[in-house]
Amino acid sequence: MTINEDVPGIHVAVQINGVDVAEYEAPDAGDEDAPVPTVTKYIECIDNAKFTIRMGVNRAYEWGYRNHALSLQVYVDGHWVIGKLFKSPTAPDAGFFPPAEETVIRGREEINPSTNEWVLRNFKFASVTTGMTSCLPRGSTGGVQLTKPSLVDEAQQERVKADLKIASKLGIIEVKVLRGIVGGEVVSRPGNIKNNKFELSEKSLKGKAVSHGTNFERGTRLDRAPRYSDFQPLPEDRGPIAIFRLIYRSREALKREMIIPRTPPPRSPRLAALTDAERDRLARERLEQLKGTKVKREGDAPIKREHGEHYDLTQDSAPARPSKRTRLNSGEEVELIDLTDD
Repeated sequence: MTINEDVPGIHVAVQINGVDVAEYEAPDAGDEDAPVPTVTKYIECIDNAKFTIRMGVNRAYEWGYRNHALSLQVYVDGHWVIGKLFKSPTAPDAGFFPPAEETVIRGREEINPSTNEWVLRNFKFASVTTGMTSCLPRGSTGGVQLTKPSLVDEAQQERVKADLKIASKLGIIEVKVLRGIVGGEVVSRPGNIKNNKFELSEKSLKGKAVSHGTNFERGTRLDRAPRYSDFQPLPEDRGPIAIFRLIYRSREALKREMIIPRTPPPRSPRLAALTDAERDRLARERLEQLKGTKVKREGDAPIKREHGEHYDLTQDSAPARPSKRTRLNSGEEVELIDLTDD
């Protein structure tokens, strides 16, 4: 749940299956330099999952100034979705707009143009795909006769420009908080939002970790039309008094942005079963092997070898040195001892 410490008492959260999703710090958001108190968090989204936006105002908020109300305006991917009014909990419960502390936004309220009925279109995460822009080389027609090859380049530039505008707002849920005075009931008929396939050119996404946008499901018919009231923002505020921004990305995109740690490679099942001491012993033995050293046992005496003599070090002991023998005049063969040997 996101809370703005500069404007206490107001909270915003995104939910999947009725549970608040985890929020992560956005160190490079630049909130401290924003002209309006702003708080930005990252959240993880799930492909094709429905989500809701929970937001509210409680008694910790300072309601006293001019007996005002708050309007929380919700924007998704740069599109206005809905505005909700909040009065002080101590305000008299009069008219069609009673005080409330919290509400859950499930989607966008629109009029179905074919039936002229009010419907609710639920929020749904949709993955972004990259598509190559038209890439005919200059002077090539690709089987299509063109009077000016430069028209191909102009079309590419126009698409990239349009995609850049979309990508700049994509993957962002924004709630703007305004103070104002509530008037009477008004009739409103908001326009409809068309779903997007979110196939953007690679150039428009270069350097960005955008992974998802928001689409809206087919509308579910509402029992009655929503009711709207006139709201006049306080002119001295010159805009919102607080902004909540939730940037939603896939888990892999959050890892690429270093928002959450990368998953370490799994340990070998056999190594995982060893104790720390056993792993240290194996590491030391392997290090000795790599160094080509062998621990010398106490009491082992050095062995003198003749030049050019080779021993098999895999044997338990060095082979015995061949003895020198000679034959006497009598014909008897005897062994001679070399007194110069160690």
